[in-house]
Amino acid sequence: RTLAPAKPIPFISHNDITLGFQLSVDRRTLRRNVSLEPLHSFLKIQTDCGHITRQETVSMIPPVVLNAKEGMSVLDMCAAPGSKTCQLLEVVGGFTSKTEFEPHGYVVANDADPKRAYMLVNQLKRMNSPSVYVTSCDGQYFPILDDKSIRGTDKEGMFDRVLCDVPCSGDGTIRKNPGIWKNWNQLGSLALHPLQLSIALRGARLTHVGGYMVYSTCSMNPMENESVVAELLRITDGSLVLEDPRERMEGLVARPGWSTWR
Repeated sequence: RTLAPAKPIPFISHNDITLGFQLSVDRRTLRRNVSLEPLHSFLKIQTDCGHITRQETVSMIPPVVLNAKEGMSVLDMCAAPGSKTCQLLEVVGGFTSKTEFEPHGYVVANDADPKRAYMLVNQLKRMNSPSVYVTSCDGQYFPILDDKSIRGTDKEGMFDRVLCDVPCSGDGTIRKNPGIWKNWNQLGSLALHPLQLSIALRGARLTHVGGYMVYSTCSMNPMENESVVAELLRITDGSLVLEDPRERMEGLVARPGWSTWR
């Protein structure tokens, strides 16, 4: 059969330029179908060169919601394996004007696991960008390096944008990882909730006043999503404002978060 061309994803864009495209064939078929070998080889070469990054469409949403711009400082708190970091780097590492010779924006990519941080380094090498730094420390205790004299003022914070794509149960990936069902239970989400909240609180503290922080997971469980966000808003007592980005994301199909659950 004839494959349809790659379909542009309208809400994966920046400055009216579409950055995301969706293939009409799944990963397994692409690998196993001999007739698709030329396409598969092309994708592998372009990925190794840093021209494209392959990932799930839903995984591309958090960096777009973050609304990063050229010249901004961005922290990716739980960055490995690095696909979202690459997506952010494409935007932040750009030039703010035609007279610039070096980008002013940068991404700090952090991961608590040194082995995953090493994998992150290898992933980012193909981007060949001077605008990324890799660190390895527990996101809950990421160092606060701003001047103590500005704390409690409108200049508080270190980063314009912070992405908290926290560790989670991953039950939202059951379509591609059906084995998760075998060991799934509610206790996993309950155990992860304090960790997720702690990372989100640190992320909020590191965000500049007026900046954006995005909290995201690969889970559909409200204990890991709505419950964390609700507690985050309660603890910060008005310091954070919940924003709905759907108006600036054309074509995104989404529903409001749950306010009650069992």
